[in-house]
Amino acid sequence: MPRTSPKPRLVIALAVVVLAGLAAGGWWWASRPDPAAMNVYPGVSGPRPVTRMVAPPRAEIAQFDRGGDHRLAILVTDPNSGWLGLVRGLRAQGVPITVTQDAAKALRHRVVLVYPIISGRVLSAPDLRALAGHVRDGGTVLAFNLAGGGLDELFGVGPGREGSERTRLTWTTAGATPEETQIVISGHGEAKVESVGYAPGTAQVAARFDDGSIAASCRTVVGQACVLGVDLGNLAQRAMNGRAESMARSYVNAYEPSLDTLFWWIKDLYVAGEPMPWLVSSAPAGKTVSILLTHDVDYGPSVGNALAYAAMLRQRGLKGTFFVQTKYMKDFNDRPFFDAAAIRDVHALVEQGMEVGSHTVAHAGAFEAMSLGTGRERYPGYRPFVQDVATVRKGSVLGELRVSKFLLERLAGARVVSFRPGRLSYPFTLPQALTATGYRYSSSITANTVLTHLPFQLTQDRADGALTPIFEFPVTIEDEAKPPLDQRLDAADAVIARIARRQGVATILIHPNVTGGKLDFEARLTDRWRDRAWMGTVEAFGDWWSARDGLEADVSPRGDGWVLDVAAPRGAAGVEIVLPKAGGRKVALALPAGGRTSVAIP
Repeated sequence: MPRTSPKPRLVIALAVVVLAGLAAGGWWWASRPDPAAMNVYPGVSGPRPVTRMVAPPRAEIAQFDRGGDHRLAILVTDPNSGWLGLVRGLRAQGVPITVTQDAAKALRHRVVLVYPIISGRVLSAPDLRALAGHVRDGGTVLAFNLAGGGLDELFGVGPGREGSERTRLTWTTAGATPEETQIVISGHGEAKVESVGYAPGTAQVAARFDDGSIAASCRTVVGQACVLGVDLGNLAQRAMNGRAESMARSYVNAYEPSLDTLFWWIKDLYVAGEPMPWLVSSAPAGKTVSILLTHDVDYGPSVGNALAYAAMLRQRGLKGTFFVQTKYMKDFNDRPFFDAAAIRDVHALVEQGMEVGSHTVAHAGAFEAMSLGTGRERYPGYRPFVQDVATVRKGSVLGELRVSKFLLERLAGARVVSFRPGRLSYPFTLPQALTATGYRYSSSITANTVLTHLPFQLTQDRADGALTPIFEFPVTIEDEAKPPLDQRLDAADAVIARIARRQGVATILIHPNVTGGKLDFEARLTDRWRDRAWMGTVEAFGDWWSARDGLEADVSPRGDGWVLDVAAPRGAAGVEIVLPKAGGRKVALALPAGGRTSVAIP
């Protein structure tokens, strides 16, 4: 058989190469950025690393089963309950806790909170007798659901009736404000929370439900036997997970301490019942409140206007956070304003010491409905398109986080650790997506919606189960309601004053789409509070708050007095330990990461 000539094979190979090149070129041509519809940043492509989602470990009771005997003890009788909500809420309030399933270990503490139920089904007869003996020996026991065990007489209440129809609780001693006197404890749909209303007995009533039944009470028998009929762990989980919106009496721009007041009551029981209680202050040393100054830059003229706000803050020795939308696609919302001029302005914000955070790429109202994404989204291939208020195409949660952060860091020289979604649209996957993409702080929901004016740690999927390292700083005052912001200065000031009574946090959200009245509002507000409030960026306060959250402290008797031992894994600058029974003494800490100190308490 004659040998085949190599020439035809060479021609075929060349043809394949040409066709492949044409195909590749065709793909490039079809996918190239369109200057009319998209801003092109020459030579910029990324981020290159792939984002990989790693599920955080499930929160276990054993993680919190630590510390000395002078903390508040939480005895968990059902590990499938909402105990993690108690942990998140009490840590935010600065109450030291130990969580355990061991009744003997819990009863080494003077104040014991039994959650979620006291019953012969979950506690042995010796454990039930020990709880009763603890009260008779001068200790404090707080129960949520007395469902058996023969302790009704000790607690001084009649039989309890479970249900989810109760929606309000009114404290018998009037609070400082009407919002603190009557609070919301349940809503409808997913926001329904179970409660137990008790019949009258010999206990002193502290609160009643809207059906007249007893919601909170204490009976003194040497020590105190108290009940709180609200499933506080479940309520805290629903609220902090953003699953209780129907409870809020208003969306924003108002005072809503419903969750806070319940934790305050428990905090007061701890302070009263513990011989040497200690608390971690929720405001930096010497301040009554913390005000986070934030700005949403999501409109063309806003980028340049942001410099005027930054200048005003610098004149007062302050810094603010500017959440910048990296809008490079033309769509329903706006033109692609993140251009060369905007990049220069954002870089100027960074140079002036302002924090620059991410405000997404697309600013889509449908962000909460986006898929998680692949973790491979990159500019310029990632092109989310907002079709209308309710519709966005080709977008993903990871794409919004990855690409906006990359562009702000690559083009404007920012260090991006804080995030706020457009329109406060809040996907359930956001906490773990923020973790995976290198963020540390979120401001994605309103304080009224979560029923608290304190920050808190987020959980995976905004659900029970696993804590993420992300802290949420909810929005308190915003600028889109009527009347105009500059006409609401006194109203905003009043809200902050109420928050300041318990050293809470107020996050201000301003869109710098104009200067004028809004700029004047921020200037006048900061002038009113500069001597009393800590004011600054989300990142700066977030670093302080996360260091505070990481403190490990205990008191123990020594000789004729006590000693306070503190370990600060993340450092502690300007954190105060308050000692209510040592004359209200405050111990200001200034510890480096990994630092320790011991302080004698006479």
